[in-house]
Amino acid sequence: MIFKGIPYLQTILTLLLCGTAFTARAQADSAEPADSCYPEIICPDSNRLGGNVAALEPLFQKLEALEKKDTTAVISILQIGDSHIQAGFFPNEVRENLQREFGNAGRGLIVPLKLAGTNEPPDYAITSPNSWNRSNCITRAATEEPGMSGMSIVTYDRHIELDIKTKEPFDRIWAFHHREAPLLTVPDSLSDGICCPALDNDEMTLIPLSRPVEQIRLCASVADSSFAHSAFYGFSLENGRSGVLYHSFGINGNTYAAINRNPQIVRQASGLCPDLVIVSLGTNDSYGASFDPADADVQITRLIDSIRRNMPASVLLLTTPMEHCRRIRSKGRTYRKPNPNACAMRECILRQAALYRLPVWDFYAAAGGDGAMGRWADLGIANADRVHLSREGYRLQGKLFYDAIMKAYDHYRKHNGELKILLN
Repeated sequence: MIFKGIPYLQTILTLLLCGTAFTARAQADSAEPADSCYPEIICPDSNRLGGNVAALEPLFQKLEALEKKDTTAVISILQIGDSHIQAGFFPNEVRENLQREFGNAGRGLIVPLKLAGTNEPPDYAITSPNSWNRSNCITRAATEEPGMSGMSIVTYDRHIELDIKTKEPFDRIWAFHHREAPLLTVPDSLSDGICCPALDNDEMTLIPLSRPVEQIRLCASVADSSFAHSAFYGFSLENGRSGVLYHSFGINGNTYAAINRNPQIVRQASGLCPDLVIVSLGTNDSYGASFDPADADVQITRLIDSIRRNMPASVLLLTTPMEHCRRIRSKGRTYRKPNPNACAMRECILRQAALYRLPVWDFYAAAGGDGAMGRWADLGIANADRVHLSREGYRLQGKLFYDAIMKAYDHYRKHNGELKILLN
């Protein structure tokens, strides 16, 4: 039965048990990821990757190499999303579990969201004494073109300082910026070579460090009018070790259409060289009353084509959003009612995944299907707006996604490195 008494406290205890179950997997190689530790609002039979799971074989080959202690293997994963991703709790949960199992190659992409006037994940901070203007992909006709993280910050100050602080050490930084941005430098005591454009790409720069650090100050001075456009998009923090890099960026209100209006986002993000690209959009696309499934199909198709064109070596995986509610006002009262468009958007994503033979994670079904948001709210793991989850809710979502990935990976290993049997 569903938890009674003190649902919030019991949910925390359940999630702690989930964490213990996943940690135990590393100690017992043959163990399946456990479904029994989840609350009964979850549909464990639906919590699996569907569609063309066989497309994930290149990713699983690399995971297997990491599991065999290949010291040269690095897996790069990129997750693109909206406010559900921007908060950081969902992707961080997936990152921590994958890195615990297969090795930690670094924090990966961090984005100067607080400098852009919005919320930032809690495990890093980017601060600056400069005055910054900002834009993002949601704003139409933005004064500054957003970059690879879906946003940009720009300053007209002649001297620039950016302070980065994280919870884990790094010894190299990939900086993503406007092609005419001034060169970022580090203190002489940390410099380990010349900072230079990377991969013949004038929109990203490699900054090597002489030793691992958890915080650093990046500086730039505008001395050349040809490099005076001080716009920055994000930084990838890496440690040079084998393992998993899990990059993610989310923009509040983001949609498939917003990304498609800014094709430079996908083009620049290709510099992360992702083995896997995860697209977690759809809530905002379906929120309005004017939602059109035919247009949603078009927008999903356009983004799939853009990713395939710019990242031809990457595997693409789509996820569906769970049910959410809309605010309704009737007879002088305001209440929240499940949005029927959410299910329609889910069908659009599943349809396009089937058409393009992509793997897909159906979170809508795994979370409980129709009526799920009310049940998550009753359990204390969804916010009062019944659109967003609580911190614990997003962590549960992350554990579910990791579990689904590991089920497919275990299937791959048990069938001698093949995924001919799809997990539908």
